[in-house]
Amino acid sequence: MKTSIIILTYNNFLYSKKCIESIRKYTKRSAYEIIVVDNNSKDETKNWLSRQKDIKKIYNSTNLGFPKGCNLGIKAASGSEMLFLNNDVVVAENWLSNLKKCLYSNSEIGAVGPVTNRCSGIQQINVKYNSLVEMHEFSKKYNISNSRKWIKTDKLVGFCILIKRVVMEKVGLFDERFTPGNFEDDDYCLRIRKKGYRLFISRDTFIHHYGCVSFGNYGYGKLIRTNKIKFEKKWGKRM
Repeated sequence: MKTSIIILTYNNFLYSKKCIESIRKYTKRSAYEIIVVDNNSKDETKNWLSRQKDIKKIYNSTNLGFPKGCNLGIKAASGSEMLFLNNDVVVAENWLSNLKKCLYSNSEIGAVGPVTNRCSGIQQINVKYNSLVEMHEFSKKYNISNSRKWIKTDKLVGFCILIKRVVMEKVGLFDERFTPGNFEDDDYCLRIRKKGYRLFISRDTFIHHYGCVSFGNYGYGKLIRTNKIKFEKKWGKRM
C-alpha cells in the first residue's frame, strides 16, 4: 500500500526542502508518493520543485490557502491512505511505518497522528534537543512501534494527519470556508467521528515541527478567532 503525502508550500523554501529531504531519507521509497501543492511561492520553491523528478507538482497562480490546496492534492492522489504534512516538519526514523501500523490495527480507526515538540493539545510532548542531529538521535530511540502507546482522541492537529482513503471517500473534501487555514482540521476530525470512525494518537511516533511558519503573514491570532467563529456557527457548539 502506498501513502500519498500531500504538502502545501508557500515560500519558506528551506523548510520545504528540509521536510522533503527528511521524507526521502527516513521513508522506504516504495511506500509513498509526494504531492506538493505550491500556492504561488515567490522564492526559490518553484525552481527547486521543477528539478525534483520524484514529486507530483501542482502550481497555483494565486495563494489558495490550506483547505483548497489540500483538496487539489487529494484529487491528484493515488495512495491507499493520505497524509497531510506541514512543510515546516522534519520526519524521523520509522515515522510512517509506525503511523500505518496504528491506522490499520483496527477497521474502526479512521485517522492517526504523531507526537511532536510543538503543537497545541496533547500531541505535544516535553522534549529538549539543540539540533536536528540530536532530534534524530532522540527519535531513533523513541520511534519504536508499541501499541500500548496508542491512545484514542477527539481530534488531531493538522501538522501531520494520516487518513484512510476509504474514510476520506465517505467524509469528502476539506471545508473551504476555513480558507486560508485553521480549524479545517478540527472540522475534518469531527466529520470523521460522525461517520463512526475513531481517531488515535500514535504516541510511539515523534516528528519535529517548527510551527507557525506558513501563516506568519496572515495575522495568526485574528485568523484563529475568525475561523473559530465559523466552526462554532457550523456545528452549533463552542470550542
